[in-house]
Amino acid sequence: MTDIMKTKVKLGSMLMVATLCFAMEASAGTTGLVFQTAFNTLTGWVTGYGGKIFAVLAFFIGLGVAAWTKSLLPPLLGIGIAFLVAYGVTIINGVATATI
Repeated sequence: MTDIMKTKVKLGSMLMVATLCFAMEASAGTTGLVFQTAFNTLTGWVTGYGGKIFAVLAFFIGLGVAAWTKSLLPPLLGIGIAFLVAYGVTIINGVATATI
């Protein structure tokens, strides 16, 4: 092993030990008012008129690109984006709150 590799291994080991020594309890998975407010705001934007405008714009941009390139794929991608905007939040909520 070269001296540089030995130094990197030592530095990595020290960083790992320091991380283990100073690790705090993780609480990101617990529910909190801050995360709930951010989640409600984002889902409100996506499921409200902002999401509808985004979906329609994606479709019309796809139509414009299709007219330019003479391909039917861009409008289909626009429809796919519109579908994901419309139903994506519901799908994610179903997956995130699923119980076995």
